[in-house]
Amino acid sequence: MAQETDRALYGRVFHRNVCWQRSYERVEGEEITMALYGSLRNGLYNNRRLNLPKRSDFLGITRIEGYALYSLGPYPAVYPAENSYVIAEVRRFSGKQQLEVAKSIDYMELFGGYHREYVDLEIEKQKLKGFIYVYDEKPEAEIIEHGDWVHYLKEKELKGKN
Repeated sequence: MAQETDRALYGRVFHRNVCWQRSYERVEGEEITMALYGSLRNGLYNNRRLNLPKRSDFLGITRIEGYALYSLGPYPAVYPAENSYVIAEVRRFSGKQQLEVAKSIDYMELFGGYHREYVDLEIEKQKLKGFIYVYDEKPEAEIIEHGDWVHYLKEKELKGKN
């Protein structure tokens, strides 16, 4: 039994490394547009840690249909789902320094069990293409019906005070 477990774990790790290599190669370019829905959103931990307000261009907030938001405890995950949506902050990375930040985000997400999916985004009637990080496996966790991680954290904080 232990041997089967080891093989399964190795399989997932190998799969993620292969996905990361393929996905990472596609991040190259003159600019990258990302839809960020979790700790990379404005004011949250990874946004501050990477100093995204000064190291990327904020394009706006959007609603991305076809994905559900899940709480994995300290951070969220999205996974494809009908009749669901996710609220995301859209950021553009361009120029050498900003692209280095985008690569750092890519590394963190792709080795954390996520992969990229390209999505159509709309901000104030402007349509653009970008990508969102999607969890590799459907989470067995709480679904956040309203799809907004920032709002969810505020709700949790208020419940904790009562």
